[in-house]
Amino acid sequence: MQRRDRWLAQPPRTTSSMRVFCLPFAGTGAGLLRQWPAQVDGVELCRVQLPGRESRIREAPFGDFGAFAEETAAGLAPYLDRPYALFGHCMGALLAHRLAVRLRELPLRPPSRLVVSSSLPPHFPPDRRYRPAGAAAEGIYHPSMSDDELADEMRRVARAQGQTDIAPELLPLAVRVLRGDLDMCYKYAPMAPEPVSCPLTTIGWTRDPDIAPEDMALWSAYGSVRHHTLEGDKLAFIRAPRTLMTTLAEDCLAVLDDSGEAT
Repeated sequence: MQRRDRWLAQPPRTTSSMRVFCLPFAGTGAGLLRQWPAQVDGVELCRVQLPGRESRIREAPFGDFGAFAEETAAGLAPYLDRPYALFGHCMGALLAHRLAVRLRELPLRPPSRLVVSSSLPPHFPPDRRYRPAGAAAEGIYHPSMSDDELADEMRRVARAQGQTDIAPELLPLAVRVLRGDLDMCYKYAPMAPEPVSCPLTTIGWTRDPDIAPEDMALWSAYGSVRHHTLEGDKLAFIRAPRTLMTTLAEDCLAVLDDSGEAT
């Protein structure tokens, strides 16, 4: 029997005033954010573990955003007993938005804030949401890349983050996960913006080679936006910079009233 908490890297705390559910970006799982603290200023940071990766590697991964939103909403339902936000970077931003839309349709507590980082909104065509094939930049992937090219880029990103090289026996599996995510993202092409029922926080990065900080303002078509530009490159968020942690905590707590409930 699968554990009830298989959706989260760690069991949630009962003392947090608010939770932030953090979605992975392409080719990664909850382990990517292992440098993140468990909480910041009373806001609990919950790393979501999706099927098909890391501790859930034996499960079938999602093949489309609709299935992701449907199953993830059900999986996280037991943990929506207090105000919460959704956070996503790059592909994770698209996942977080799709999940927010689905949760709005269900008889569950809706998110109090949607936080998106380094991503154009979903209604932009995939060839505009991502850097074109052949454009070299750290952390940029494209479905047209061969398995060897994807593997080389994954090694380079790991080394840039101070991690040990990916074990050769694990590399084919890592590439398979990444390619599945890329295929899912490039097939995802909503025709028009789908606003959410909560306020948004958008985060741009000064040295992001893919998404200019000012482009994050395009999310204003999805709701009321607070925009922040933080110092760093596209992968700076992995290291839990203090500016990001503070921004998450402040913006999430801003939606709570004196009783601790979302306004």
